[in-house]
Amino acid sequence: MPKSTAPLAIICAMAEEKTALKEFMAVTETRELLGGLVTLGQLEGHDVVVAESGVGKVASAVTAALLARESGCRGLVASGVAGGLDPALHIGDTVIAHSLVQHDYGHLHDAALTPFRPGVPPLGLNRRDYAFELAPDLVSRLTQVAEDIHLPDLPADLWPHATPPSDRRRRVLMGRILSGDQFINSETVRQRLHGEFAAQAVEMEGAAVAQVGALLGLPVVVVRCLSDLAGADSHFDFPRFVAAVAPGAATVLRRIIREL
Repeated sequence: MPKSTAPLAIICAMAEEKTALKEFMAVTETRELLGGLVTLGQLEGHDVVVAESGVGKVASAVTAALLARESGCRGLVASGVAGGLDPALHIGDTVIAHSLVQHDYGHLHDAALTPFRPGVPPLGLNRRDYAFELAPDLVSRLTQVAEDIHLPDLPADLWPHATPPSDRRRRVLMGRILSGDQFINSETVRQRLHGEFAAQAVEMEGAAVAQVGALLGLPVVVVRCLSDLAGADSHFDFPRFVAAVAPGAATVLRRIIREL
């Protein structure tokens, strides 16, 4: 992202995600937006404005567009939690998106969905370039930073419905993140999404924020810490882990913000 004195606009879908981020901020002001509060301040010496959008693509897109207009921001960031798709990942790992896809936008036929570029009719040749990609130079810089980030272990008493990784530190990596207006609670769907898109994580906002960024000419970075594995136990794991892993995304954002 180009360096300027304009702030970064950060969108969090839920209170747990925004609260985790505010713990690391020097807050200077609060303002009202869409009936909620926008928090202004600094994160690691960088000016930021942070809003809680609500869950889902429309809520996050509207918030991102209004926040960009009101703040004159230099870039958009989505920070929070996601479900894991890649079987190599565990709850507590963090994915920084090099690619974002709206997995529920496309041409539905015979119970199968062919993905298309959001914003264009889902027919013909419009399928090309359906992913929103991060600039290669920024991917390279963030990859280097991610390799040096170490997150603390999650509390052992959080694991009744999930298998804790043994002798393994929490990973921070670049990857593809999917967005759609569903909470994924199915091993079959998890395997399909991972196989079809070669994605690491799935959530409900990031690719919609990326679409707004593309329309406004603003770069977009999405950081997601895994609260569940998007499988049969995700409805147990998400409420158990969301507050514990949200600081992971905030910690990673603290480390990479100097590159944005």
